[in-house]
Amino acid sequence: MLRASACNQARVVRALAKGGTATLLTSWAVGRALQCQQVTGPSRRIYEYCRERRDPTLSRRLDALTAIGDYAVIGSFSVLVGGMLAYERRDWKPLPLLVGGVVGEIYLQKVLKRLVKGTKPPTESSIGPPGDFPSGGAARTVITFGTLARLLTQQWSAPTERGAIWSIVAALVLVQGGSRLYLGRHWPEDVAGGWLLGLLVLQTLSEVDKLISAESEATI
Repeated sequence: MLRASACNQARVVRALAKGGTATLLTSWAVGRALQCQQVTGPSRRIYEYCRERRDPTLSRRLDALTAIGDYAVIGSFSVLVGGMLAYERRDWKPLPLLVGGVVGEIYLQKVLKRLVKGTKPPTESSIGPPGDFPSGGAARTVITFGTLARLLTQQWSAPTERGAIWSIVAALVLVQGGSRLYLGRHWPEDVAGGWLLGLLVLQTLSEVDKLISAESEATI
């Protein structure tokens, strides 16, 4: 049993290393490609279109919704919900998956910002502090709520339940990411890059979850 556990831990480490490397290289390559004039030209026009038609009332509402992806909100949410799920299941797995996803995104985002060297929107046209590539808030929203959806659909596995859960997650991701563009805090390619980063990290966490679940079933 000890050998099996050690072997599975090695698989988890390899999955994390492989997934982290693939995430970094893919996001870096896409990020650099998105900095070309063929992308930034239309992107800036979209940005200006949103800025010129910005509604003050909608902006105030979206300013609150965009905070879904902030470090403080996502971090607290991950610890709280992860702890609740772990306690309910008498299983430690949800907590490190949720917290680990946020921690992984933090370091990957820092490296990508140095490698891609994207630009920030003008401060005067941004409601709130502007950011560059990739949008960390967009990435964290995908990672956290995507991981939570995966954990919940393991219990609520009926097609209608799964559909409802993933629909809610998709809506949250779209609203949060779209709010960053509408408020002028990110260029469109930054939000797309954040979604890509989030999906790649989520894929890695899903592989780790499968490995841990397989070990748990083998020991029963």
